[in-house]
Amino acid sequence: MNPKMTIRDAAKFLNTSHKQVNQLLLDSGLPFSNFRGNGQFVGTNYFNYSAAKHIFNIDKQPLTVAFQIVKGGTGKTSLASAFAIRANLYGLRVLCIDLDQQGNLTDTFDVDAEAVPVMIDILAENYSFDDAITRVYPGMDLIASRIENALIDDVIKMKELPLDRVYKDPIDKLKEQYDLIVIDCPPNLGHSVAAVTLAVDLVIAPVVAESFAMSGLKITANTIHELEENYHTKIQLGIVVNKYDARTILSQDALNMLTNHQLYKDFLLKTHIRTSQDFPNAIARGQTIFDNIKPSLAQDDIDNLTREILQLNCLPERSPGKQMLRSAKFEGALI
Repeated sequence: MNPKMTIRDAAKFLNTSHKQVNQLLLDSGLPFSNFRGNGQFVGTNYFNYSAAKHIFNIDKQPLTVAFQIVKGGTGKTSLASAFAIRANLYGLRVLCIDLDQQGNLTDTFDVDAEAVPVMIDILAENYSFDDAITRVYPGMDLIASRIENALIDDVIKMKELPLDRVYKDPIDKLKEQYDLIVIDCPPNLGHSVAAVTLAVDLVIAPVVAESFAMSGLKITANTIHELEENYHTKIQLGIVVNKYDARTILSQDALNMLTNHQLYKDFLLKTHIRTSQDFPNAIARGQTIFDNIKPSLAQDDIDNLTREILQLNCLPERSPGKQMLRSAKFEGALI
C-alpha cells in the first residue's frame, strides 16, 4: 500500500503548474518520487503525507466523521477508507476506527487484529485507546476490529455506560493528536452505533440505488432524529450517493428522489460516487485507488468528496503553496 498525491493533482489544487510544484518540493528539500525513475519533472512525479503536510499546511479544526447506514452493501467501508486516505494525502494526520465486527477496514489496511487490542478490549478490559492504535503508514493510524466487537453493545448495556460519553470523551481527547478521525460503523442499530452518532461531528450515510438502501436511510435518519431529541443535541448528517451509474434509470431515479425529497435534499452532498471497478480491483491487489498514478473517475470522485466534507475549496493563506503563488519568483508563470 503506497497511496500517492501526484504533482498533477497538487498543481490542480494549488491552481498552478506542475513545474512550480516540483520547484517548491526541491526548494523545500521535501521527499518526492518520479514514476518513470528518470528524474524528469513530469506530471507523474508524486509525494505523500510528509511532503503534503508542508506544502498544503491545512489548518482546520479537528473533525470526526462516522460512516454508517442500516444496510450492508452500500460501499460504506470503501468510501470510509478512500476518504481517510485522500485526506492523509492532503497532509492531515488521520485515525481510522473500525467498529464493524467484520473488520473489512482493518483488512484494507492489512492489520492483524488478533495481535492488538480492539474496541471490545478497551471497553471490557480497560485497555487504553493508545494501546489499541496501530501505525499503518506515516500520518495514518488505525484502531482495528475483529469478530469480538459484535459484543460491544452487550458491554455498554451491562456496564451501563452513558451513550453520550462512552466514545465522545476519549474521541475528544484523541482530537489533540489527529486532524481527522474516521469511524466505520457496523450496518445495524445498537448502543455502539448510537454512541458513535453522539460522539462525532458528522455522520455520512452512503446510499445506493436500491429500495432496501433507501429504507436503511430512512431508519438511520429517524434514529438520528430520536437521538437529537433524547439528548438535546444537533447531529450533522450528510448523504452521499454511491455506485451511481447515469446510464441506468434506477440510479437517475434514486438521485432525483433524494434531490427532491422534503427532508433528504437538505443533507444530500453535491458529490456522488460513480460506479467503478477500480475500488474492488485495488482491494484485490492489496492497494488503494491512489496507489495508481493514472487518473481515474474513482480518484476524481473521492477527491471531490474529500474536499467537500473537509471544505477544502480554497488554500490556507499561510500555506507554502499560497506563498509560492504570491512570490515574485513565480510571477507570470501561472497556468
